[in-house]
Amino acid sequence: MINPLKRSRRDPLPEPSSSSADEDARLAEFGYDQKLDRSVGKIASFAIGFSTISATTAVFSGFAAGYSNAGAPFIWTLFIAIPVFLLWTLIAADISAKIPLAGYAYQWTSRLNGPVFGWFTGFAALIGWTSGMTSLGYVFAGYLGSVFGWELSQPNQIFLAIAVVIVCVLINAYRVRLATLINNIGVGLEFVVTIGVTLVIAFVAFVIPGNAQPFSSLFEGNSPDDATPYLLAWLAASLGPFFGLVGVEAVADVAEETKDARRVIPRTMFYAFAASCIIEFAMYLVYTLAIKDPAGVLASSAPIDEIISQQLGPVVSKIVIAIALTNILVCLLANVLVGTRLLYSMSRDNMMPFSKALRHVSPTRKTPSTAVLTLGVVSVLLLLSALVSPAAFNYFLGIATLAFFSTYVLQTIGLLIASYRGRIPAPEPGTFDLGRARRPLLIISLVVFLIVEIALLFLPAFAGNGFVFAGALGLAFLWWLLVLRKRLSTGHAGSNYAREHPDEELTAAR
Repeated sequence: MINPLKRSRRDPLPEPSSSSADEDARLAEFGYDQKLDRSVGKIASFAIGFSTISATTAVFSGFAAGYSNAGAPFIWTLFIAIPVFLLWTLIAADISAKIPLAGYAYQWTSRLNGPVFGWFTGFAALIGWTSGMTSLGYVFAGYLGSVFGWELSQPNQIFLAIAVVIVCVLINAYRVRLATLINNIGVGLEFVVTIGVTLVIAFVAFVIPGNAQPFSSLFEGNSPDDATPYLLAWLAASLGPFFGLVGVEAVADVAEETKDARRVIPRTMFYAFAASCIIEFAMYLVYTLAIKDPAGVLASSAPIDEIISQQLGPVVSKIVIAIALTNILVCLLANVLVGTRLLYSMSRDNMMPFSKALRHVSPTRKTPSTAVLTLGVVSVLLLLSALVSPAAFNYFLGIATLAFFSTYVLQTIGLLIASYRGRIPAPEPGTFDLGRARRPLLIISLVVFLIVEIALLFLPAFAGNGFVFAGALGLAFLWWLLVLRKRLSTGHAGSNYAREHPDEELTAAR
């Protein structure tokens, strides 16, 4: 008798096809029926990738942590983040062209290394997306309060964040076309308005004498306290820039909703990454040099709002922040979109608790609405936990970054193993392929990702994140030990599940 787990490990991937092969037919070769709405084109794909990274959101959410930890020189930490994420973009583009499935973090490792490896990798990524969307909801609520002049206590900010998360969840649950339409509008506003205002501030600050800090200030920083060496403070300040580039590969999660996914997704990853890096650095540079009153910026809960007020006045600042909030909102929308596709993909293979409900796809709206609502509930519960302990929210941002880099490490290890075993699929005509550079790039990337992972675990500014993340992974281990291991051994979970249980899959879709 064939062990189902062993068979699943050796289940062959579809052979490369001609460039004209239909995406839905290719999906069937992986064992799945097309149920999601394949309506995402090139522009929408770029918009999803760009808004998930969201340079504006990165600057608005990461500026305070960076500037308070290391002063103006924190902006140079972006040049540590850029090569790190370029490595990951190259890897993700290579594999997304070969395995264009929703829930990439789970699917890539599950198909190439087996379902157990896939389970832990996918769960780590799920922690990252959930923590990330929770953080964005909280950041959005804080800036929304500043626009209306509300003095928000932490409980009030949390309840406002809950309302924002619920709105984004309902939009995603309704239809992907609505989510991508709003996303496209938000990205357009980010290019036209946010970047335009940055250029205006640059003009006002640099043309009018005395309106800007000298360029030399970008090389003069101080630790937040005497006990912390400046190098450690500077490295801790990199959390904002690193968090700002997390999600460059997110567009791979909507592969089953993207037209010509094998060719479009790798290109939009590179376009979104390049645009985000340029815009993010330009914004960090301009807003840092435009600070007139450093003490006021350090004391403000919305430092970008304070900087714009110092340069253009409070009225203009409120207008700009109000428009910029759309960028944070669409970033949150995109996080919900890609995070729920991961949850849906894992449930489709019966890997999650309540998988039958979570893999349900609305036949009219073609969205995994139960998965969307479930992820929203988890995010709301995380926000409510900050009511019990004010320190809880401090972990969300750090855990999101730690979870993503844990995912990168696990996937890179899995891809290295698959490469040595000859399991990486051959490229299809006209698609991105690393070729002979793959294995050296994977080795270099693994070393780099492990260094970042160690820093996120042991730098004093991130103390405690590792224990919280380990606790979450402990739950994943218990689920595998008590339930999932048996499902896999009997063939009731894994990459063959949908193919071998079509009746159950059909029932779930009704």
